[in-house]
Amino acid sequence: MESTRTIKRQIQSTKNIAKITKAMEMVSAAKMRKSQEAALVARPYAEAALALLGYVTGSMELGKDYTLAKRRETKKLCLLVITSDKGLCGSLNSSVLREASRIIAENRDKEISMITIGKKAEKFFRGKQDIIAAFDGIGDTVELMETLPISRLLMQDFIAENYDKAIAVYTNFVSTLKQTAETRTLLPVSEKSLKKTVDEIGADEEGRAERMKDSTEYVFEPSAEEVLKNLLPNLVETQVFHVILESNASEHSARMVAMKNSTENAHDLIEDLKIYYNSARQGKITQEMTEIAAGVAALE
Repeated sequence: MESTRTIKRQIQSTKNIAKITKAMEMVSAAKMRKSQEAALVARPYAEAALALLGYVTGSMELGKDYTLAKRRETKKLCLLVITSDKGLCGSLNSSVLREASRIIAENRDKEISMITIGKKAEKFFRGKQDIIAAFDGIGDTVELMETLPISRLLMQDFIAENYDKAIAVYTNFVSTLKQTAETRTLLPVSEKSLKKTVDEIGADEEGRAERMKDSTEYVFEPSAEEVLKNLLPNLVETQVFHVILESNASEHSARMVAMKNSTENAHDLIEDLKIYYNSARQGKITQEMTEIAAGVAALE
């Protein structure tokens, strides 16, 4: 049996670990709330832009004459894979990487290029796939300006026909306890994908977008076609911004849950070690009493 001193050291070490994991849990909870708030702030613009898109297009065919909405035969595919820079967030990164690998396996007949966000994705695919750009160090509270280089790179390469379709592989924030790896077609632009973005952002409690849709009449100058050409890039930027926000919120939520579980496991281990300590201490006392009794008997 281990000495009581060794067990006491183990108890103290486990208590220190529990303090660290508890602090990390609280930090992740604060970051998760900020990411959720950022996503909700983007909702009124996304809703109003979608309503404007529907109003502008009217009888026009979205994918016919607009470069970012033009559908081509998919011979070249681009994947935007979003993971975290750090670990300690459960199976979050492995789920995204597994989903990306599945898409690659299903499209072996196509030329696949990749843009990675997060060190985990770059490390996993480096040397295996054609990575045309890698981004990391994106802040915990993402601003639209930080994501613009990513969305603009996607649009430039799509217009240049470097690929025919762009798909985002990311983690969708469902709830604090549930995050799922999902895919979304970013290019070519489609109303279905935009509606999915709006639905995922969540409720606009102030109803700002609804008021804009109900009370606004549009006069297009110089033409609806020109307005749509300028609107589509903004919608792509919004979608890229949103999937990164979703991934950030999911990362912080997954890390919060992982750290909470670690803290609880540490407390359980401390209780087990205390029982083991008391047992070792009792055994030592019993042994000493036995030795004293044996010594007294020998003297008699």
